Formats: sequence, C-alpha cells, structure tokens
Amino acid sequence: MRELKDLTVVLTACNGLISPSQIAGLKSVTERNIRIIGTDAQTEGAGSKLVDDFVQVPNGNDSTYTDSIYRICASEGVDAVLPASDLEVHSLSAEKDRFQEIGTTVVANNHSVVDRAGDKGKFLEYISAQGLPCAGYRIPKDISAFRTACHELGYPDHPVVMKPRFARGNRGMRIIKSDINKGDLLLNEKPGQPYTTLEHAAEALTSPGLDSFPSLVVMEYLPGTEYSVDVLAEEGNPLIMVPKRRVETAPGLSVIGEVDLNRTVIEAVADICTTFGFKYNVNIQLRKGRDGCLYPYEVNPRIAASIDACRHAGANLLYYGIKLAIGEEIPEVSLTDGLRMIRYYEAHYTKTDESPGHPVSQ
Repeated sequence: MRELKDLTVVLTACNGLISPSQIAGLKSVTERNIRIIGTDAQTEGAGSKLVDDFVQVPNGNDSTYTDSIYRICASEGVDAVLPASDLEVHSLSAEKDRFQEIGTTVVANNHSVVDRAGDKGKFLEYISAQGLPCAGYRIPKDISAFRTACHELGYPDHPVVMKPRFARGNRGMRIIKSDINKGDLLLNEKPGQPYTTLEHAAEALTSPGLDSFPSLVVMEYLPGTEYSVDVLAEEGNPLIMVPKRRVETAPGLSVIGEVDLNRTVIEAVADICTTFGFKYNVNIQLRKGRDGCLYPYEVNPRIAASIDACRHAGANLLYYGIKLAIGEEIPEVSLTDGLRMIRYYEAHYTKTDESPGHPVSQ
C-alpha cells in the first residue's frame, strides 16, 4: 500500500459555532497528516484557535474575497479549499479553474450548479420543471403578489413559509400563521422563534427601510417528518448518502438528529443528485407534507453543519470529499443506522496577554 502524501487544506468560515466539529473530523484522519488553515472574516471564535494556522479574510461576498483565498493557496501550497458557507461557495466556485492552475482544488460544484441549487427560487423551479416532487410555492414580485401567494398556498387555514431566495443560516425565514397566541409567544417561547402573522410580515416587507420588495420564496408549510441528508457524489452519482431524521430543531440546526437509512429518502435524494449532476459534498433537506408525501425544500451545495455526524456514523464525508477531489479512491463504509446526535455547548478558553494570573491565598 503506497504512502499517502500529507495535505494542506483551507477550511473557510472556521469560526462558526459548528466549525470545531468539522476541524475535529479532519484531525481524526490517521492515514496521513492534514494541515488545516482556517479562514474567517471574524477573528474571535473557537475555530481560529483549533486550526493549525488562521488567516483573517474579507466576507465571502466582498470583491476581494476570492483574491485573498487565492494568495493563501499560492503561498502555502494548498491542496484543497473547503468552502463552508453559502457566500463563500458561491464566490469560490466561480473561479475553480484559476485555483486549479496553481494545484489547488476548490471542493465545490461548478458555479452554474451552485447558483441553481443555492438560490431557493431557482431550486424549486428546476425540480418542478424536471418532474421531481415539489411542494407548492410562489415567487412574488410585490406585496400584492405576496399576499395572494400566501392565500393560494393555504393561509389562513394552514401556515405558509417565507424565506429569502439566497440567505445564510435560516436568516429571514418565517412561518406565517393566523392563530399565533401573542401572549404565549412573548412569555413562553424562546427568543428567535420564526413565527409571524401575514399582517406583520406584510408591514415589515413594505417598511421605509427597504429600497425595493425583497427577492422571496413563499412555500406551503410542510408539517411532517424532516430529514437532512449529507451526500458525497461524483458527477451526479451518489457514492455515500447519510440521511438523518431531525428529532429536535432550533432555527437552521438539528439539536437532536438520528441516522435513518430510510429507503424512500435515499431514493428521493439519489434522483435529485442525478438531476443536478452534483459532485463532492452536498446537503439536501426534505420534509413530508400534509399529504404524507416527501418533498425536497432546500439544498446546501457545500459542506453542512451536520457533516461530522456522518463521521460518527461511519463515513467521514468531509475528508472523503477531499479524497474525491484530488482523485483518490473512496473506501467502502458501513453506516450505523439509528445513531443519535445530541448537540450541546462546549467552551474553548484563552487568556489574553493583558490578563495576568493572580496568586491564590493559601
């Protein structure tokens, strides 16, 4: 068995709350050494303390962002870049060829695929046009069309969901309901709950602070079982799929998730991968509707927050994405069905140079 060469990788958005688990996944690799260079626009975060080297960079949508990552790759001999946020995968996927010229692989789908999958409106339009299961949706252009869309999709008898077409981490997502108990919402729900009424949403969308009506998707609310599926794919062929049933959620994250090798979910995800021609790491989210049918509602064409759960289930998809990108064989895996992930907070402690220790009296 030939010895594998050591790798240097860039992990972007490394100061996110879930970044330490991604870093742990790379550090768990035993068949070779991996040097991790973390990048983020923010310097304060646990990830920047856990990587081997850290470089502050502009935000992912800044005009200088891609150049800053390119300079790091050129000077440090980087083998692969792992984009970990929507803005960054969108920017970096557009210049994959430029990075390849210096021997660096951007582990991301082609830009046209990222654009089609990452834009929630284009995603729904595409799967509908391709004949894949698709929940009811509308893309309103003004406030009148927004109100009409909500009613056409079931409001007030049923909730509907509004979300920006391109946003990070559930920002802007709201569940519009007619039967909100304002007292219960104020006194008993945690801050940050996504519920609102049509009247409040319409008022916010026409507020003077907005220059124009925002680019939104309105969807029927899917009340059934929810799945988040991490996939490693090669030119539309899913090599490994790890479906996780969301048992308990916070906005944008699974708090408790359980590996569920559900055949219906696996077949639905395989169809989506083939249709889009996905490669490397993608995350596909699905949920059952009122009719009991399973509908895909969103795709993250990048590594996702739940990817380290796949490692514990038997498939280190973050590392395998790198192996696939640099032309190495992916090993056979055996997944642990029913494995439950329970998220919890953990702290990383540092001491600043300006904070000297103090003796303790005996």
